[in-house]
Amino acid sequence: MNPVNLEPYQLPDDAVWLITGCSSGIGREIATLVASKPNQRLIATARDPSSLSYLPTTDNVLRLPLDVTSPDSVNKAFDTAAKHFGKDFHLDVVVNNAGYSLSGDTESATEEESHQEIETLFFGTARVTMRSVEVMRQSKHPETGNFRGGVIFNISSLAGLCAFPGHAYYHAGKFAVEGWTESVAREMHPDWKINFCIVEPSGVKTNFEGHSKANTKPHPDYTDDMPARKLAAWVSKGIQAGMGLEPSAVAETLFTVARRGERVPLRLPLGATCWKMAKSRYESSLAELEAIKGISGMGEEI
Repeated sequence: MNPVNLEPYQLPDDAVWLITGCSSGIGREIATLVASKPNQRLIATARDPSSLSYLPTTDNVLRLPLDVTSPDSVNKAFDTAAKHFGKDFHLDVVVNNAGYSLSGDTESATEEESHQEIETLFFGTARVTMRSVEVMRQSKHPETGNFRGGVIFNISSLAGLCAFPGHAYYHAGKFAVEGWTESVAREMHPDWKINFCIVEPSGVKTNFEGHSKANTKPHPDYTDDMPARKLAAWVSKGIQAGMGLEPSAVAETLFTVARRGERVPLRLPLGATCWKMAKSRYESSLAELEAIKGISGMGEEI
């Protein structure tokens, strides 16, 4: 397979950041952090740009409406950003953060609910990513003529590694983001220096109990002793007890990965819970693989 993220990446002093889903949570915190850094430039987006009023009014901050489920909205946002920055328009860091959780009984999920979830989590990420790649692969340093390169952070989740009951379409969207991102990362020409990072945080203290969380209608045949109900009750208690990563800590980590001058990891599990569960998942998969070795080989030597 083609290797990815081959060279160390160094964040430019005048980097341009594009972040989706900046109204709350991780998006809001990374936008706030970038806006606080001298000379870093920010394109902050949200479906409702009035939700971005927390950002300072400076020449380095551009607020734009962006609905990732709408190709026209994505194209308009990029065109507006290009017009704003002029012939010097480029992107150094993109954070695909927009999304929400769809929870509940999968059997009761409607076509509209399931399609909208995948549209937002997967196709929205894909749209913004490919427009970003188009900009990055054409951006060169005016003095040297070398490609500027860049980093595209696609926010996945522990839910992109492990599947739990009651979140089937959320997992589907995040699993899709993971496989799609890895494939696209392997398509990049090394000279372009475009780096991809799949960010996999465990639970984050965001507004997932508010506008970032949707629920399917409860199915009458799924009772309180069912796995999804038990998990939902456990998660609810954890949230009330303050469980989860601070979104500001996630933001600081992404900024560190971009600026530290080292190779960008293709996958970045965040939080002890995610790291331990990822390790356990891979170890159990290896054990299962060994157990079916004879069947998998179909008579051939493995």
